Amino acid sequence: MTTIDTKSALDGFPSIQRLASSYPSLLSKEWDGALPVGIFMTLHALRVAYEVRKSVQLSGRSGLLQELFVMLTFSFGGAILTGLALGRPQAWLENNLTVPVYSLAYILMAQMPGDLLYWALRQASPVSDVFLASVDGLIRGFGVTAAGVDLVRKGMAGQPIADSLVAWVFVGTVMGSGGGIIDDFLQISRAVWNFRTPDMLRSGFSLDIKLSFAATVGYIVSTHAWSFAERAPGFPLSSLLDALLHAVPRITEQEAHLLSGLLCSAVLGTAAHAQAKVFAAAERSAQMVARAKKTDSLLADDASVSESEGDSDEDIEN
Repeated sequence: MTTIDTKSALDGFPSIQRLASSYPSLLSKEWDGALPVGIFMTLHALRVAYEVRKSVQLSGRSGLLQELFVMLTFSFGGAILTGLALGRPQAWLENNLTVPVYSLAYILMAQMPGDLLYWALRQASPVSDVFLASVDGLIRGFGVTAAGVDLVRKGMAGQPIADSLVAWVFVGTVMGSGGGIIDDFLQISRAVWNFRTPDMLRSGFSLDIKLSFAATVGYIVSTHAWSFAERAPGFPLSSLLDALLHAVPRITEQEAHLLSGLLCSAVLGTAAHAQAKVFAAAERSAQMVARAKKTDSLLADDASVSESEGDSDEDIEN
């Protein structure tokens, strides 16, 4: 019989514990006096729409329905793959507002008159990029832990899969990076889709996969959620592995949710700042190429008109 230590390493930090206890309610807070839509859900929809629009802006625009499909796949990719793997209903179908909110976010991003929303975010870059990515990190950190690992070990309690460490890690990782994984296999963010060998198998995992994996493992280890003696007693060297796992200072699940969100927020925010500079340079280069092509086209038209006028003058003289 294993003894479960309920003491947290952060017991001496009441401010962190208060913030951790209010973290879930903060993420689910809705706009006051408006539609019952979550503030963080709206910001996440805006972030995904912004990133998809930036991607197609450089690779080439497609039809609205195709771009909208890409948007929804990136938004719900983790839930889609998790639902398929666990044989559960698709979470994004269980709420009447989720799909409309995310769809509206991209329609505004792609079709607003004067491109006002996209233009405003580009003008505010890199601040807008860092802010939206940081918010996404707070949501992702909570998603891979509470909606990922806990979905398996608590939501499917009594089933064999609830005692599978592989399932915990797989679902947590996929929950935070599913959209990118789908795109890596199918290339849906390109104008022409193509099923091919994914880049993650040829050149290594993306930042999203690595971060989601780290947050998942960190959550499992820091909360002492897994015990070989309890869940896999026949595993080789289980007692030694448990000793190593339990050497890590324990924190509560609420505290781990918060720390996971802060970790993801810091990493994604930092990455967004670097990526914003790269995108700005690529955007300027694309604009210069477009202007050069337009200038060449105008010069060619002028030359064609001049030749036509010269031929007309020769006909008159003849």
